[in-house]
Amino acid sequence: MKTRYITKQLLFVVLCMLTAIIIAGCTSSNSIKSLNPVAADAEKDLKIGDNTDTRSTSLLPVVNIYAARSVVGPEAELSLRAEAVDPAGGQVNIAWEASNGNIISTDASNAVWKAPAETSTNVITCIATDVRGGQAKAEYSVEVVGNSTYRLTIKADRTSVLTSRITSDPTSPVVPVSAARVELTAIGEVGVSDGSGMVEFNIDQASALATSTLVIVRHGDWEVSYVASLIVGDGLRIIDELTFYPGFNEVSIAVARGDSFMLRRGMIEVTAVENSAGVIKPVAEVTIDAGANQAMSASADGRAILSSNLAGNGETTIRLARAGYKTIEGYYVPVTVDGLTLVNARLSKSGTIPELDAIISWTRPYNNQTAFPVSGPFEIGFGQPMEKDAIFNDFSLMIQNKSRNTMVSLSGRQVEQHFRVVWKSDTRLQLFPKQALAASTRYSMLISRWNARAIDSRMLKTYEGFYGEFTTDADPTPTIVATSPKNGDTNVGRTGPFTIRFDRSMKTDSLYNGLEIEITSLDSGARTVLDGTSLRSHFSVTWKESNTLLELVPYRMLRASGSYLIRLNSCNLVSESGKEVSGFEKLWGQFKTGSL
Repeated sequence: MKTRYITKQLLFVVLCMLTAIIIAGCTSSNSIKSLNPVAADAEKDLKIGDNTDTRSTSLLPVVNIYAARSVVGPEAELSLRAEAVDPAGGQVNIAWEASNGNIISTDASNAVWKAPAETSTNVITCIATDVRGGQAKAEYSVEVVGNSTYRLTIKADRTSVLTSRITSDPTSPVVPVSAARVELTAIGEVGVSDGSGMVEFNIDQASALATSTLVIVRHGDWEVSYVASLIVGDGLRIIDELTFYPGFNEVSIAVARGDSFMLRRGMIEVTAVENSAGVIKPVAEVTIDAGANQAMSASADGRAILSSNLAGNGETTIRLARAGYKTIEGYYVPVTVDGLTLVNARLSKSGTIPELDAIISWTRPYNNQTAFPVSGPFEIGFGQPMEKDAIFNDFSLMIQNKSRNTMVSLSGRQVEQHFRVVWKSDTRLQLFPKQALAASTRYSMLISRWNARAIDSRMLKTYEGFYGEFTTDADPTPTIVATSPKNGDTNVGRTGPFTIRFDRSMKTDSLYNGLEIEITSLDSGARTVLDGTSLRSHFSVTWKESNTLLELVPYRMLRASGSYLIRLNSCNLVSESGKEVSGFEKLWGQFKTGSL
């Protein structure tokens, strides 16, 4: 009986001691909710520092450090949290130290560390001390990387109807785009362009780190996206530039230049998407044609990249087609040797009715344009294919010479009496004045009425009162800018091409008026004289780049390693405005062809 009583007393004492230990642990001012220091933390994405004991005993405190990042930018602030527990159940005091930078605030188990301004590797230490003086510490390493930035400047081509009202610097063909929204998805950053069109991001202080990111740029109805590299040295800057060009219904176009596009210059990147229940999704397996090249959009992002056949700056047609969707075609997009052309096309299912009005996308001349060629052409770019035959059935236009205060009013088919009408595509209308405009003269144009239809029967949005002013060029005598081959050239291709570049658009048919070209083989003495008729039987004659570049390709190859002399004895070639070329007569050159 006495033994049983003693046993009960011992059990009671043990229970009291355990209760005291538990109560002491729960009421400690620095205690942590979880008493299991090795249990998995609920915040799985947090980084955990190394735990180090200062004495080799199992009764020392256990401490860990948690933080969301281990790489930050200069002078960035990093929040840290410590979890410390005394296995013996006692109170634990916490102190913080840093090898560099400053601990700028502490609150119980939390601290905020401010990084130094320079690139460095830093160690933050949390020291846990129990009531018996035992200590343990945890260390957390943080890399401070340089102040690297990503800068994007956004511009827009001035011919766009959206930018035509801007009056700043009328001599510039582009204008800055303010209030454009720019999103860098991989690092979780969003910015808005300022009055100069610029937006800049500090890569190292973003909410996340990445080596590359999808960049989405939106302004009004325009939207394009591309992938930018974020790999840059400390303190350096990635600089890109984006120029929006007039787009079309559901098609946005821009040319991107800069560090992110060095390996894709001269190419075209097309993104095919659709609006599915209010969500924009990529469309795969879309056949995309750009000039003579073709590619298929990818399933992951709807993108395809194509090369261009153009040797220099210019334009090419684009076409997107997939079964079950409306085909997008008849549009020209710019191609530049120093940039990547971005095309964002939103496809619609076959049979759907367009929700948007038919629109005019761009005009040339743009409002307040200077140095507009006296021979034109006036150009109107529509946002969709138009009914060509009825385009001027209900149309009224007034053109005023503001310098002389004279005016011409045209209605309907009267337009064709004063202009040569050319459709370059279903969306691009060109008007060449049959009589050249006065040089260095201020003009105004007013569309007072224009009722027209798109091919899909949509009515053209009303443009009554559409007004603009422009000033014509001085129209000096056209001159030759360059020839190829040049006098004295060697190793010239046996099939040419032979080219002559002019400083303005030429009237192509006038090339054959009064033409006499003399070609002499200096090796054999054989001489051939060509006039306007025989020229076309010996050479393929092509005009390029808005009729400023004449290209001649001989139908028969010249002799290998042969020396030739070409003389232009006479020609009545004139510019579009009717002015003769200065120094065109008596043009000559001597060259030698390459070997076999």
